[in-house]
Amino acid sequence: MMRHAFVLFMFSILFSCQKTVEYRIAHKSELNTLANNAITFRWKIETEEIKEQTAYQIRVYAGNKNDSNKSNIIWDSGRVESKLQSFIPYLGEALKGGQVYYSKVKVWDENNNESKWSTPKRLIAPLKYPEDWSAKWITYSYKPEDPLPLFRKKFSIKDTEEIDFVRFYIAAPSFYEAYINGKRIGENVLDPAQTNFNDYMFYTAYDIPMEQLKTENVLGVMLGNGWYNQNVVWGKSMIYGQPIVMGQLQITYKDGRKKTISTDTSWQWTAGPITYTNIYTGEYYDARKEVANWSSSLENNAQWQDATLAEKHPNKVLEQFAEPIKVMDSIMPVKIASAKYGNYIYDFGQNITGWGKLQVEGEKGQEITIRFSEEMGKDGELDFRSTGIKATKNIQTEKYICKGEGVEIWEPRFTYHGFRYAEVSGLTSKPSKDLLTGMIVYSAMEKTGSFNSSEPHINKLHQLTLWTLKGNMQGIPTDCPHREKCGWTGDSHAVAKTLIHNLDAHQFLTKYVYDMRSSGRNEKKELYFGRNFHDRSIITKPKGITTMIAPGRRTSGTASPDWGTAVVQLPWYIYTYYGDKSILEAFYKDMTTWVDYVGSKKENGVIVHGLGDWCPPDGNASIECPVPVSSTAYHILDVSILRKTAKVLGYKDDEKKYELLENQLKASFNNAFLDKQKGTYGSQTANSMALEIGITPEAYKTKVAKAIVEDSNANHNGFLSTGIFGVSRVFQALSENGYEDKAYQLLTKKGNHSFEAMWAHYDATTLWEILPVNTNPEEYDKLMLRSHSHPMQGGFDSWFYSGIAGINPDENEPGFKKVIFKPYLTQQMEHAQASYESRYGVIKSAWKNKAGIFSWEIQIPKNSTGDVYVPNYGKEVAITINGEALNNLDLSSQFTNIGSFSSGNYIIIMK
Repeated sequence: MMRHAFVLFMFSILFSCQKTVEYRIAHKSELNTLANNAITFRWKIETEEIKEQTAYQIRVYAGNKNDSNKSNIIWDSGRVESKLQSFIPYLGEALKGGQVYYSKVKVWDENNNESKWSTPKRLIAPLKYPEDWSAKWITYSYKPEDPLPLFRKKFSIKDTEEIDFVRFYIAAPSFYEAYINGKRIGENVLDPAQTNFNDYMFYTAYDIPMEQLKTENVLGVMLGNGWYNQNVVWGKSMIYGQPIVMGQLQITYKDGRKKTISTDTSWQWTAGPITYTNIYTGEYYDARKEVANWSSSLENNAQWQDATLAEKHPNKVLEQFAEPIKVMDSIMPVKIASAKYGNYIYDFGQNITGWGKLQVEGEKGQEITIRFSEEMGKDGELDFRSTGIKATKNIQTEKYICKGEGVEIWEPRFTYHGFRYAEVSGLTSKPSKDLLTGMIVYSAMEKTGSFNSSEPHINKLHQLTLWTLKGNMQGIPTDCPHREKCGWTGDSHAVAKTLIHNLDAHQFLTKYVYDMRSSGRNEKKELYFGRNFHDRSIITKPKGITTMIAPGRRTSGTASPDWGTAVVQLPWYIYTYYGDKSILEAFYKDMTTWVDYVGSKKENGVIVHGLGDWCPPDGNASIECPVPVSSTAYHILDVSILRKTAKVLGYKDDEKKYELLENQLKASFNNAFLDKQKGTYGSQTANSMALEIGITPEAYKTKVAKAIVEDSNANHNGFLSTGIFGVSRVFQALSENGYEDKAYQLLTKKGNHSFEAMWAHYDATTLWEILPVNTNPEEYDKLMLRSHSHPMQGGFDSWFYSGIAGINPDENEPGFKKVIFKPYLTQQMEHAQASYESRYGVIKSAWKNKAGIFSWEIQIPKNSTGDVYVPNYGKEVAITINGEALNNLDLSSQFTNIGSFSSGNYIIIMK
């Protein structure tokens, strides 16, 4: 009886399929090339009874989702003995693009009990280009100074009741907004995400609700310039081509028939109301030029012309697999101040990324201008310096001309800004707060992490980091949301772990790894940074070596050893935190190419080229960690990752090769840089990198950590001198080597030379390019010249999860198949709690230390295990787990492993 009930009710399976890009390995002398979209499956098990999955079975079939006819089965995995429940590849015959399939899974537990099949999930196979596209690339009579176009097409449907589903596929590298019968299609903005459009671009597929269809229909598309026709900032060489679109509406009937409405020369276009748009500088909209009912009716007076076929267009089109960019939230202003010339300044109280949504009742022809900045000047006017006006020669600006027909609501479509303040001009009366709403825009990654503690300073740092992350994840990980909006490779690896802990970045980072490959695909002449940022030359960048920036036409040269290391680090983090082995398989060649390239530049066993520990508190002129130290440390990290990758992939000869190389490099590093008498590598960053990467010999670890403390106290007012390489490592380096008190002091210090200065003195609500920790008056103008939203400084936030809360993946059982629980600062703080949504389920760690009692609640998800390490509270401490006493434990070391635990909830008490 119990067994029967178990089979029926035990398993609650959340099952989904996801599309990722698959890259096939070409001939060994060539780069891997983008091939097609692949399908993988994942699921979660939600039940109290099950502890571990031991096997699974997946079926993919055509026909009705409830159809159990065996003849419709496309692929049956059969029973697979495996504990894995994510990144399970589809291994059946090629699916037909645009066709509907269904998939389902069942699993077996540790007692060989079999679940019921999960609820079937619909799967629509991605389109292959060009064979699955009947649509043509179309464009219009483009002139750069003319308004942006509207396209439309009328079509009829006589038998709507026979329709099964309708899908709209669209590819428009210059951004688009699509409509059917006057209603917008989907919620994506700034779509598609930026790529190297000459290599590949993405299309997006939308399901169209049946209630939006009629007998007579109009399909409409509005185009922007996007990244494809970015022709204002960074020079004319940024342009790929003029605005173009390819789209097809596919109607699938219940009996299998299909009807397709595709872009071709039968479509018509006319000038729209967007008179100017640029991804950097802003957007202008003239509501007087709106074409009434342009996407819902053909009855209007606009001068429509036939579309023309685009001669120039991308040649590889893939379904967009990473999360699209969306409006994720909104924010109202907290204050309105009067400014010069009758203008008004809106303060949103928070530095955000997005745009302003305008709600106004104006007269016909009334022009309203909105300008954006991150800071206010001392004169009470906007200070545009931090948004990069010196480099871009432009102010972030929106303009709206009223049509004078009551309340008008408008927001831009094809641009975005980084801002806290907005200056509104052109008003005829004092406005209310409702005039302008801040729209917050970023890639729609699900929130996976939460963190909180008893320390307000640490919580504030976490809050600033979160806002900065959201401000710089628009299709790629950017450096800032205004001046550059570029995917600097060094910035990406500096913040990758922080991003992973807070948001589900698997597909987002996967896309970016392929962007790096694409940017490095060709041999070409590029800028090269030599021994520092100012030592520049032009070299022939080798094939397979990425650029400083990816993707895009602005490359800023060949990746330096300390920036391009992202090519090695990111695949490893995707594997470690998500359990995606395929990323290592796909990028092993790229990783080895990079390591061989950097290794070829050794001088006396060290790497001498690079930019160094970027943006320490006093700016790049005061970088204390010599470039050879940080570049060689990253090369050692890369080799170490390659050694582990080779082991994962079963390349035993390579594993031995890189193990030998790693040992040689460490010896060279220590011989060159370690002062054995003083126990230091010479700076806070150098010491932190050597400790965290695992370069420092065991006998010197405590002395090297102590050197960080001594340098901080003696030379830096008890604070940090680290740039982005050190700030992400220093707290771990200190805490793991006996100096938790110093890590705590650095995080909670007040006054000048402290993190607190950022918000207490400078009112920062995001992380600045140079952290404003110095309150000296002469710092102000220097700080105003640098971006005030720069996530590269936020690498420390990942340690709040892994260090303070103590939630860590195990590299040997990645993706949190095994969780390592090991919390720090438990004797310095009263409490901390964090959660992380892994592929297996929610992991929780919540501890408190009060009145001499340390209590710790942990949660291990289904099909996972956890190794638990308790901090040392003395040999006489009594320990219980869920009320059961633990005896005969050696509590003499910093941490004690009290065992490996299966899934479940546990309460550990130490007193």
